[in-house]
Amino acid sequence: MSRKQAARARPAGRRRAPSPSAGGGGLARQLRALGLKLREVPGDGNCLFRALGDQLEGHSRNHLRHRQETVDYMVKQREEFEPFVEDDVPFDRHVTNLAKPGTFAGNDAIVAFARNNQMNVVIHQLNAPLWQIRGTDKNNARELHIAYRYGEHYDSVRRIDDDSEAPAYLQMEMLSKSEANEEEMKPEKSGSEDETEVEKEAAIQKVCSATGCSDIELVSQVLKVEDYNVDSAIFAILQVKEMEGIGAEEQRDPQSKGQKSCTSALLEDNRSGSRICGNQSSHRDEIENHKGLAKSSENSQSSKNAKVSKKQKKEQQRLEKKKRQEERHRQKVLANKSNCADSNRRETDSDNQITLVKAMTALNI
Repeated sequence: MSRKQAARARPAGRRRAPSPSAGGGGLARQLRALGLKLREVPGDGNCLFRALGDQLEGHSRNHLRHRQETVDYMVKQREEFEPFVEDDVPFDRHVTNLAKPGTFAGNDAIVAFARNNQMNVVIHQLNAPLWQIRGTDKNNARELHIAYRYGEHYDSVRRIDDDSEAPAYLQMEMLSKSEANEEEMKPEKSGSEDETEVEKEAAIQKVCSATGCSDIELVSQVLKVEDYNVDSAIFAILQVKEMEGIGAEEQRDPQSKGQKSCTSALLEDNRSGSRICGNQSSHRDEIENHKGLAKSSENSQSSKNAKVSKKQKKEQQRLEKKKRQEERHRQKVLANKSNCADSNRRETDSDNQITLVKAMTALNI
């Protein structure tokens, strides 16, 4: 195959009749399986530089500058690009046309852009391996991901939850054969996100019904901690309720028991005093006995109060221990919630905020 034939075999930004199989719907689903989505740019002939600009800067407003810089690079490196000009158009006329806004650009412009910016450009197509146009041999070079569809149009590719006007940081992660087999063996689910939400709601309802707990947020958090195992979540909720019930009961009982003990002690002392007073004939002895009774009652009351205080202290320690347990559980729930925030279909590099795009095969240009 000649170099010109090879160039024609690659994606090119030429006008062609849109193919039904090349529609955006199928490609959108294909990208969604990787945790990605299309960010569409206007099809005004500037789509390639708009898509690359969105990847590079987070917006496409500088597409004319990117076009001119690309043309300038091609002119400087004429010997590298002239052999690949299509349709036997003279090179000077080709770059002159390419410099005009609205002129569709093809593979030679992508190669020039990648080399000029020392980056790699990855092209997503429907039902096709990824194409990687390498602008540098450096390890961990930045990648710009764009989608080619309808046989004539380029769009930017973004992380599925990325609606920001910030540069995109996507990086291919080549899977080994074993990892690729595991990916293929995973059962496919249609509308998996909706089904997952329905399953979560059903699990929450089961736990609420079984435990009588009406705190949906608590049940949801416990289910996340227990990896949505309904039986484990029910057991955990019942344990929490049991701890709360014991704590509330013990908080009430020591006071009532202490009051009852003090009251009965006072009644018994009063009855004893009455009997003692009834048996004395001397007014002086009666006064002495009253003093002794008062002193005895005071000592008894002090002893009872000391016991009540001891129980209250013990109860306070119990409540503090319960609060510590609840705080540990809350921290565990929050940590699990943070870990579950990442999607199963994408993996983010925490240092560089790079989203890894899983790929089984890729063609390098």
